[in-house]
Amino acid sequence: MKAEAVATGIGTASAIKMCRSIMVKGLEALTTECLLTARRYGAEDAVLASLDATYPGIGWNGKLPDYLVSRSAEHGRRRAEEMGEVVQTLLDAGIDPLLSRAIAARQAWLPQAMEEAGLAYKEPFSWKELADALARLPASRAKKSAE
Repeated sequence: MKAEAVATGIGTASAIKMCRSIMVKGLEALTTECLLTARRYGAEDAVLASLDATYPGIGWNGKLPDYLVSRSAEHGRRRAEEMGEVVQTLLDAGIDPLLSRAIAARQAWLPQAMEEAGLAYKEPFSWKELADALARLPASRAKKSAE
C-alpha cells in the first residue's frame, strides 16, 4: 500500500476519493450504456472509431471498452453503494448530484440484469458477448431490470 499525505485539513483525502469516483464510475456507467445501445443498433464499430478519433491513444479501439464494462459487471453493486456516498458528499457541498445518482443506478443495473439473465461474470470478459446475451432477454424482463 502506498500512503501519501495530500493535505493538512480534514476531509480533503475523502473528497479526492469521492470526486475521483464520479469520473471513474461515471466513465464505466457511460461506456456500458453507450456500448450496449450501440450494439443493439449495430453501430458499435462506428461509435468506437469516433471515440478513438476524438480521444486518441486512450484505447477505445482496444481493450478499454471491455475493461470499463467489466468493472461494472463484476463490481457494480459495490460501486453503486459507493456512489451513494458520493451523492451525500455532493449534497454536503451544496451541489445537486444529478449525474452521480444516475451513475449509481446504472452501476447497480448491470449486475442485476446479468443475474436476471442467468449470466455470471467470467474472464476473459467481452462486452459484446454480454450485450448480445442481455439483448436476448425478453423485453419485459429488460424493462423490469431498468426500474
